[in-house]
Amino acid sequence: MRRIKLLKTIELDQLMDLKIDFSFKQLFGIEKSKHITIVFLNAILQRTGRDRIKDISFNNIEAGGEYEDDKQSRLDL
Repeated sequence: MRRIKLLKTIELDQLMDLKIDFSFKQLFGIEKSKHITIVFLNAILQRTGRDRIKDISFNNIEAGGEYEDDKQSRLDL
């Protein structure tokens, strides 16, 4: 029986650069992709079995200033 290759080769310049804060946040910092973040954290922290991370939550990290002209800041944890 012949197997069909399901993975597609993607050129390197088409991938997101995860050194850019926006790209990293889009992959690891949103509710829609939290399963990816959980797998990543369990892998780098070497968590398995009962010790593994099962769920995470995301907090709003955007902090606006008190006044309209104040600089916006972010708190990355």
